Amino acid sequence: MEATALLDSVLAGDFMTRCWRRRFVYIPGGAAGLLPTLPTIAEVEARLAGAVVELGAEPAFLSFPRAGEVIARRWQHATPGAWPVDEAINVPHAERLFPRLAGLAEALTRRFAAPANLQLFLGRAGAGLRPHSDIHDSFIVQIAGRKRWVIEDPDPATPLAGNAGGRFGAGARELLLAPGDLLYKPSHGLHATVSEDLATLSLTASIVTVTAADALQRWLAGLAAVDPAWRVRLPLAPDDTAALVAALADLPALLPGLAELLGVVDDD
Repeated sequence: MEATALLDSVLAGDFMTRCWRRRFVYIPGGAAGLLPTLPTIAEVEARLAGAVVELGAEPAFLSFPRAGEVIARRWQHATPGAWPVDEAINVPHAERLFPRLAGLAEALTRRFAAPANLQLFLGRAGAGLRPHSDIHDSFIVQIAGRKRWVIEDPDPATPLAGNAGGRFGAGARELLLAPGDLLYKPSHGLHATVSEDLATLSLTASIVTVTAADALQRWLAGLAAVDPAWRVRLPLAPDDTAALVAALADLPALLPGLAELLGVVDDD
């Protein structure tokens, strides 16, 4: 199955209006046709083989300890040491390591008009991630082994906190993903994972979308760059106070319309 055909089947009907950024969607066997094109556990382990050290601004991979807060440890290949086999391993930029994934990243970028971030997650039995939420919408393909998920749909009334930990509430539920299963994870949806089998591998394809708030902040930044009234220092001097009061009075008439706000996103 090609990535474009998979997206067509998943996004058909009212997915974007009922589910996008609203609720998790579990599709048993929904990505089975992609499995022949995806990396195997052996291929990923080969990439991790050799000595590593913890550090690096551009890590070769990340790992997540089983206990404590959801904090990523950053690793790069060097000497001496070995990769932490008892932790969940996150291999970022998977399309760079495995060029055959580039087609999937390109299909996602075309469909959502936004960058796609592909990551591979490798884990031994018992490894996983504690409850947390992410800012991106993601599609997860279980490649090998079984992984247990605890999920809870995002609550629109809850203030957003970026990538953060959390606690499950009454709406939490469990899923067991097997090879070929597909899971859509909405942005800010709370989730936790644990590998059930001796070794598991999954692919997370995240969509780096822009919110209306992001676009408005960019528009304001552009306004501040050309209008000196918005560049006054705080606390205000008497003359600055008058200038800022005048700028605030003019702001409602300056606020962008929808077309102009979307243009801020298109310029990226």
